[in-house]
Amino acid sequence: MTETHLTAAQRDLSQAYAGGAPGVLVSGLVWLIAGIIWQLHGINAAFAALFFGGMAIHPLGVLIERIAFRAPKATIGKPLETLAIEATIPLFVGVMIAWVMLVRAPDLAIPTFAAIVGARYFLFRTMYGEIAYWMLGGAILLVAGIALFGLKLALNLGFLVGIIELVTAAWILQRWRARA
Repeated sequence: MTETHLTAAQRDLSQAYAGGAPGVLVSGLVWLIAGIIWQLHGINAAFAALFFGGMAIHPLGVLIERIAFRAPKATIGKPLETLAIEATIPLFVGVMIAWVMLVRAPDLAIPTFAAIVGARYFLFRTMYGEIAYWMLGGAILLVAGIALFGLKLALNLGFLVGIIELVTAAWILQRWRARA
């Protein structure tokens, strides 16, 4: 894919998915809910919320894109949609690793989950042509790394990742609207 084709595919995918902001927004809400559940019911329940809530991110994001932003379907962005699907496979592997951690080292399960999510956001830079995804991925990896090393965080990781994603979703949406 040449640079012109890549740029056109990124623009098309960005239009179709509102820069990816609705998905990040839904993910942020899932992480906040998991943070609340973690506080009230513990790590296992929070992990279940992340797992099942994670399955709802894409469909709810698409619903928001179509209804709130009247975003069209992608036309030439198909190769980049394929990248998004391919990037889901390592996400599933990571979730399996986090699930094993839930049994063997419960305190590391959610930080592992967060690190996997943060790492995956780096691919979104290529998919959408949006540098904010490197910032998002880096911020999530930072707080996940702090938690993985056993250092104390001001809030539980569910709250922190949720806040990071909600703030970044607003920033991505603002940048998307400015380009649209």
